[in-house]
Amino acid sequence: MFILIYLTFKIKFKMRSLKIKSLKEGMVTAAEVKDRMGRTLLTSGQTITAQNLKTLKAWGIADVAIEDSAAPKKASQEVEEIEIKASPAIVKEQETLFKNSDRRHPAIAELYDVCLSRKVQMQLED
Repeated sequence: MFILIYLTFKIKFKMRSLKIKSLKEGMVTAAEVKDRMGRTLLTSGQTITAQNLKTLKAWGIADVAIEDSAAPKKASQEVEEIEIKASPAIVKEQETLFKNSDRRHPAIAELYDVCLSRKVQMQLED
């Protein structure tokens, strides 16, 4: 029996979180930096300056998500949806793992989709 499952999932480009003391001028933020009150201090895709570093330290920001140097600039803002076929082996393994779960429950359904998409991503990376 051959089952095809089509998945749609978002691929996010790589980013990493750095402590304030590791930040350098010229790095680009991968996400908004907000203070404890929710006010935006830096926007996503903004190049960090010396003044920004002082501001972040003054507001007690511990770490900042920055774009990975291997990823293109402002890649964190780009999200692409693609359609992938999951192999029958992956689907069978997934069904075995979730056989005692109620997949009609929204949380379980989401967990199932996340697990399946990660397995497919790992297979594509190999």
